[in-house]
Amino acid sequence: MATPALFLNALSIVLGSFQYGHHIGELNSPQKVITTCTDPDTGLDIPASLWPLSGTDTPDGTLPLCIPMTSSEWSVLVATLTIGGLLGSLFVGARLADRFGRRTALMVNNASLSLGSLTMGCASTYSAMLVGRFLIGVGCGAVTVIVPMYLAEISPPELRGTLGVMNQLGIVVGILFSQVLGLYFSTATGWRVILITGVGLSLLQLVLLVLCVESPRYLALQPGGAVKAKRALQILRGRQDVAKEIREWTRQDERSLAAEEEGLVGASPLLNDSNEALLGGENDNEPINHHHTNKALNALSGHGQGIAVHEFITLPRYRRPALILFLVQLSQQLSGINGVMFYSTAIMSTILPTQSAMITVYISVVNVGMTLIAAYVMDKAGRRTLLMTSGVAMGISSFMLASSLNYEIPMLSAFSIIAFVASFAIGLGPIPFLIIPEVVDTTAVASASAFALSVNWSTNFVVSVMFLKLQEWWGGNVFYVFALLLAGLTTAIQRVVPETRGKTAEEVARSWQPSHVH
Repeated sequence: MATPALFLNALSIVLGSFQYGHHIGELNSPQKVITTCTDPDTGLDIPASLWPLSGTDTPDGTLPLCIPMTSSEWSVLVATLTIGGLLGSLFVGARLADRFGRRTALMVNNASLSLGSLTMGCASTYSAMLVGRFLIGVGCGAVTVIVPMYLAEISPPELRGTLGVMNQLGIVVGILFSQVLGLYFSTATGWRVILITGVGLSLLQLVLLVLCVESPRYLALQPGGAVKAKRALQILRGRQDVAKEIREWTRQDERSLAAEEEGLVGASPLLNDSNEALLGGENDNEPINHHHTNKALNALSGHGQGIAVHEFITLPRYRRPALILFLVQLSQQLSGINGVMFYSTAIMSTILPTQSAMITVYISVVNVGMTLIAAYVMDKAGRRTLLMTSGVAMGISSFMLASSLNYEIPMLSAFSIIAFVASFAIGLGPIPFLIIPEVVDTTAVASASAFALSVNWSTNFVVSVMFLKLQEWWGGNVFYVFALLLAGLTTAIQRVVPETRGKTAEEVARSWQPSHVH
């Protein structure tokens, strides 16, 4: 059941995803006004290679109206977000979340996001733009690790899919927000407003997080955190009786221990305190298996810090989850979605020069609408089914887009891009983030997220750097490549990814053990 406290917490958390979306789209519309300087005498645009003053010579000594750069330099600037994102997801997000808690990690992370936005918004050189973009990337990388984890850990079982989609919804609403800002502020005097808006968003999340509770599952992992975990869960659920849900956590630990004894998966003890501390004062006559629970408590080492990333990658029991996460993250980025989102204005300006900016906004509106639909169906349809449906539909849309660009059919191009983004929103958009805590136990979620998102950001970087150059070389044919990749990746998803809807991580683990099919 959704309560006001749960809604406030989810909204505050998702502001991190909103910031990530804003930073994805903030450079799309103002590209031309940022990179192209105008001769004050003739009013004509001057290429970056012919602008000797690098945009710094302003009559009144204020910030320059432009920062000249070539298309290659612009591609590197855009892609710098992904370099920072890779480092943030691999080395910052998981470590902050495990060491200080999910809420505190998001609060600290806003320092990187706000400093990066301020640096870009006040930049007068290309180098300063790169530094700011990198800092933003580090913050966004940490966000992609912490937000899905935090949402999963505060969600009641019946709302796990719906709240999980809120991460992707925050991203696409953030993209729409930046595109709308781009419509009004993509001018020589206004583009800095788009970039510096990120500072305000960071401060807003910081204030809201003060009003939120820490993840009760994280608190339960900490020595002496049982009472705090119980209180946090009571606030989120809006009731005192939370024994049943806490007992289910314990049952999952017992199943993990039994599975380890059978050689299936490793122990994933969730609780670091006694059941009496967590369940004390509850009226529930259902017996608790203290033997298994005590074994689970004793199995946890590192005082709730979980396992390290290298352990997640190397331990045999996580081999299948690692393969699943690698595949879905690779599929998300090799679908070509960020090529479209980063460069949609540039793509459409070649065939619809007067309407390209509006089409970019329409794309974002469709993205938001389809993500809302995904939130509705996520707990009704299977994750695996939605992934495959999304992959097939995106492949068809990519093929149509390639053909329409090659044969210069403007309306079909616009339709194909919108269909491409809509197809992404129902499956390959939200599920790669949502599925992480569904295939690994709680103690491994942070490290699994770091691994998965490092794959995501690495592939994102390659696509971001190469896309514009490949489009210059191959034209619309680049989308034929994405169509072929989607066909292969969707086939792999059909063979490798299990259904996770309504199952615990331990139940999912049993699904790929042939000798233990029930």
